[in-house]
Amino acid sequence: METNANSGEQAKPILQSNRYENFDTYYTNRLTALTNASDADILTLVAKAGYPPDMISSKMAELEDLKKMDDIQKKEYGEQYQATASYDELAASLHPTYLDDVKWGKLIFKNDLAALNSLGLKGKRLRPESSYCNQALLFYEGVLSNSTYKAAMEARGITTDLLESGRTGFTNLKKMIPKKAKETGESQQATNARDKAWEKFDKWFVEFKKYAVLALGKTPQLREKLGWKE
Repeated sequence: METNANSGEQAKPILQSNRYENFDTYYTNRLTALTNASDADILTLVAKAGYPPDMISSKMAELEDLKKMDDIQKKEYGEQYQATASYDELAASLHPTYLDDVKWGKLIFKNDLAALNSLGLKGKRLRPESSYCNQALLFYEGVLSNSTYKAAMEARGITTDLLESGRTGFTNLKKMIPKKAKETGESQQATNARDKAWEKFDKWFVEFKKYAVLALGKTPQLREKLGWKE
């Protein structure tokens, strides 16, 4: 059995400013700076430093687009997390019983090579999710479809109801794999798109801040309005 509970964890883009800021804090701080940079007194000074009003407006729009991309990323990540959690929960509930059933099968059919092969009882349990489910279904469906095998299992207390329960459980588990893969792919795509845009914006903002700090060097009260106390 293989699970990917952590595969959707949010990656951190390589920021030049502060790579330890989460996006919400980053967005709030940059929004404050760009919003207040439009104040007449500040705008005059930063415009002389190479950042005219149309550029500030353009970057405000870019920041808002970045916020929308982050909202999408959070949504996709949540859906991926839920799909993974649902798979893991069902897999964890099925796995112990399945292993016990396999142990019973290996013992009951220890002298029947054909049964061991046809039921997938030889060797270890497979690790990839699809292979794991297929191997489990090979066992349950193989026993249920063969009256001799089923009778041998029932004689040792592994009833038809238990076997049916195992088959149903792994059938449902297998159906979850494509959805989990889809949600994982969409989450990674949304994360990559956001992070690429985030890095691009951050590169611009770092340079903007350097010039703006110098432009407002003689007016610390204006610099503070941008959220910069240094």
